[in-house]
Amino acid sequence: MKTEAMRIQTYPLRAVSPNPLLYALTQHFASVSRFYRYDPRDPSSWERMAEEVKTRLSPPPRETLASILMRQNRLFGADETTLSGIEALKDERTLVVSTGQQTGLFTGPLYTIYKAVTAVKLAKTVEQRLGRRVVPVFWMAADDHDFAEIDHTIFCLLDTPPRRLALPGHDPNDRRSASSRRFGEAVQTLTNECRESLAGTPFQQEVVTWLQTCCTTETSMSEGFARLMTLLFKGHGLLLVDPTDPELKTLAASIFEREAAFPLVSTGAVLTASDTLHTAGFPTQIERTPDAVNLFVYRDKQRVALSYRDARFYTRDGQSYAPETLLDMIREHPETFSHNAITRPIVQDTLFPVLAYVGGPAEIGYYGQLDGVYKHFGLPFPIVYPRASLTLIEPRVARIMETLELTPEDFLTGVWPVFEQRLRTEMSEELAASFEHARTEFSRHFETIGRLVEDIDVTLGRVAEAAERKSLFELERLEEKAVQAIKRKHKTTRDQLQAAVDQIVPLGHPQERVASIWPFVARHGVDLMDTLFEAIDVSDFSHRVVYL
Repeated sequence: MKTEAMRIQTYPLRAVSPNPLLYALTQHFASVSRFYRYDPRDPSSWERMAEEVKTRLSPPPRETLASILMRQNRLFGADETTLSGIEALKDERTLVVSTGQQTGLFTGPLYTIYKAVTAVKLAKTVEQRLGRRVVPVFWMAADDHDFAEIDHTIFCLLDTPPRRLALPGHDPNDRRSASSRRFGEAVQTLTNECRESLAGTPFQQEVVTWLQTCCTTETSMSEGFARLMTLLFKGHGLLLVDPTDPELKTLAASIFEREAAFPLVSTGAVLTASDTLHTAGFPTQIERTPDAVNLFVYRDKQRVALSYRDARFYTRDGQSYAPETLLDMIREHPETFSHNAITRPIVQDTLFPVLAYVGGPAEIGYYGQLDGVYKHFGLPFPIVYPRASLTLIEPRVARIMETLELTPEDFLTGVWPVFEQRLRTEMSEELAASFEHARTEFSRHFETIGRLVEDIDVTLGRVAEAAERKSLFELERLEEKAVQAIKRKHKTTRDQLQAAVDQIVPLGHPQERVASIWPFVARHGVDLMDTLFEAIDVSDFSHRVVYL
């Protein structure tokens, strides 16, 4: 798409995310400097963090890690740009900008894509600043077992309401990881639904072919995700990581061991940070009980959390382990363990020379609780960097907005009250004035009547008040019916507005948190990725409305 045609409007991040920590981190860093070591706006942060990575106590396992990543990314279909980045990781001067997300169906919501674009662009920016190679890394949460969060995607179309496409078989008791779940025959039904949903779009066949090729019946959800991300980011050097790989688990074993050897230290650090955040007036993202261990164990392919009390480890189903038994299990079979939200950054930053982590509002919140955990594991605390935040506006939607004289802000803050007010103003001035005059006169006449009837019988005053309320109620009913009649008269306008709402704030949420990228690709082609790279400015911490 042509750069000169791109139109962008910016709004404060608060328009789509009220997270006070995100606002403070980007606008008033001094107020949160005790929770985040580096100001993402300060250019000197990068040099100082690079020095910390260089002098960390335990260097990352570069050679072994590169070998594993080369195998993984070749499997995903990576091109030479990505493979050269993996090769560069062997060099002790190479650094990393990381991000990550759950492996949602067909890449999940748009913000997953925005995270990756931010990481790629930020890595290039920092690379130029430091004069050394910086590689963008995407950590796939393939260990995650919350199927309800990844089993669906939502197509936001131009002519129909948002369409939810979902894999069947959700069982809240099934705690298999995403890497253990095969798509099965249901994926064929889903890709057929995609074909139907995208009918009439210029690039329908290309999109359907991609989905069918990357997400086969035998493909795991995490591998399908990785293959699609690899296609979307071809030529941009994004490096994908599957942490469920047994060889990577072996590299992470030392983290699992330390968590088991000191089972409540990291949780205690999080709870202390939580108290400090609350005292400072900030919310906390991670809630932990004092006996929680930040480690999962796989039992019969089910991912089960651990707790620690009375000098033993317990699983939620009642199994218990002596500390020495659990430590032996980690040493002998590290592939049967996995990290949680607290130890995931620790595993990632142990394996990689991480300068910065690109996160969304929730992740920025929980990083604010992790400084003590990083200290416990002897790691430098990374620069926490907000991902890009966008709303994409289709040409047809832009025309509707222009016709109705509405702005993106109207949609982000609630457009229907604005529309209702517009309808009321379409009522003839004479009729509107008559309703207002009637309300005033009713109140004046009933006040007089109430005073006079009370002279006859004091109890009649309450009867007069009731009569006034009933009369005003009936008057308001009549006015509302007049408004409804105007609505029926303007059905086309209302339908147009609903179409715009379904695109900009689908299901009542910011577009980036709901919509899949594929309807946009089906309408604009894979060149849409070039548009996203142009639209995202990693130095601009605002919400950007991009007109396609």
